[in-house]
This record gives sequence, structure tokens and C-alpha cells, in this order.
Amino acid sequence: MSLREKILIVDDEPHNVQILRIFLNSLNYSIHTAENGTEALAMFDEIRPDLVLLDVMMPDMSGFDVYKQWMSREGFDTPIIFLSANVQKKDILQGLQLGAFDYLTKPYDLDLLEMKVNFAIEQKQKLDRLMTAKAKLSERANTDALTGLYNRMYLNEVLLESTVRLNDFQAMLMIDMDNFKSINDTFGHLVGDQVLRAIASIIQKAITPESDLAFRFGGDEFLVLLQQEEGAEEMAQEIIRTVNELAIGSLVEQGANASVSIGITKKVNKHSFEHMIGFADQALLKSKQGGKNQITIY
Repeated sequence: MSLREKILIVDDEPHNVQILRIFLNSLNYSIHTAENGTEALAMFDEIRPDLVLLDVMMPDMSGFDVYKQWMSREGFDTPIIFLSANVQKKDILQGLQLGAFDYLTKPYDLDLLEMKVNFAIEQKQKLDRLMTAKAKLSERANTDALTGLYNRMYLNEVLLESTVRLNDFQAMLMIDMDNFKSINDTFGHLVGDQVLRAIASIIQKAITPESDLAFRFGGDEFLVLLQQEEGAEEMAQEIIRTVNELAIGSLVEQGANASVSIGITKKVNKHSFEHMIGFADQALLKSKQGGKNQITIY
């Protein structure tokens, strides 16, 4: 068992703490102690324990009150085992009804203590693995597998449901590969995929990830939402320049170049999202009709 698994013992009786510390250290847990509820609350964020053994009766505040404060935190999932010399059924039920993982009475049966602690730690590890897997699935569901940008599902299900407010953004860029079908037909889909990944990487580097959003909107089409309209044209010009400099496999060998056309529209918050996409599409169409590899502002 790894020392990474941390247990916080909260008890105002030094003798009880010593018994628990010695025994749990022998099981290779990393042990931290607090003498009262106030100290436990202050230590929790610093330690980030995998399990808390929490005495119910303490001089400053009860273990139940300490636990209620922890439970008020969003996402709190640390298992708590209450410790008490009080074996009355109503007190045990109160602890369990609050959501505690388990309850131990003093004096401790060390075999029972070991079993309950090990089980609580194992359950916490399973929950952590489940939450990690869930986060990865959520990320995959919102991310285009080829390019790593957000996908159309994220655009439809999140942006259009106002989880992200449209008026947070001041400019929109619609970016489309020029002659992409010809690249696929001439050099093959593997090279085409390589080009799309490279362009997505260029777009991702051009934006500010903390504030802007970039999507793979369609097959060879990308959509970018910018919080600031200032600098949108310069960003588009940089994207075009960098795409023109791409050196990708067979394209270089046969003297072919990659390029994109871009449509820009501003003041996104004055219109509906559908209208803004329409404006950006019209601007993009003018870039295509004007000879491609250029920018049009609508």
C-alpha cells in the first residue's frame, strides 16, 4: 500500500490519537492529526486526505458540525469514519444519515478498524478512477477525435443551450480548407487528415485558450469564437500565412501548397448565433469567390 494514501485523524484525546497513529502507520498509511474541529478544517485543504477518522465529541465543535461544513463544499467526496465512545443508536444513525462512510466505537477493535479503513480507502480509489474515466469520456464526447478541437456536438449542446453566453464573444471566424477534395484525391486521405490536424494546431496556437473557443465545424471547416474583436484580422492573416508555410509529406514532394479561406464577422452579441454563422458563411463564400487563400469581413 502506498504512502500516498493519507489519513487525517481528528481527536482531542492524545491517547486515542497515539493508538490510531501507531496502528495505521504499521499499515503503511501516511498519518496526519488534528486536535480539534477548527484545526481539522484548516488542515484539510493542505493535506487533501483520502480518509478522515473524525471524533464526534470535541470541545470546540462536534464532529457532526465539522462534517456538515465539509459536506457543504461542492464535490466533497472524502470518506469519513466517525469515532465515538457513545454507542447510542441515535448517535450512530445521525452520523450515517449525514452521509458518513462508517462509524467506530471506542475502545477500538483493531481488526475491525483495519477492515473498515482499508475498505473506505479502496472505495475512495474506485470513486476516483470512476470520476477520472467519466471526465475522459466527457472530454472525448466534446472533442473532435482527429483534430483535438471542440466538435459540433459541443457547439450545439453547450453553446446553444446558453451554458456559454454568446455575448461573451465579439468576433467569429469561419475557416475553410481550399481545394481539400483535390488534396484527398491526389495524395490520399492520410495526408488529408495530416493537413487537417496541422491546421487545427495552427488555429489552437493562434487563439487564447482561456477565453476563445475553436471548433471543427464540418469536414474541412473550422469555427473560432473570440472574446475580443480587436486583433481578429491579424489573427486570421497569421493563420493564412502559417498554413501557406505548411510542409506536409507528399504535398512538399509534389510542390503542392495548403491554404485556407477565412470569413470574419464581428459584434456577435448583436445577433442570434444562427445569424452570426450565416454572416460568417457569407464572408467565407466571398473569400472563396475572390480567389481563395484570403480574408473577407462581413
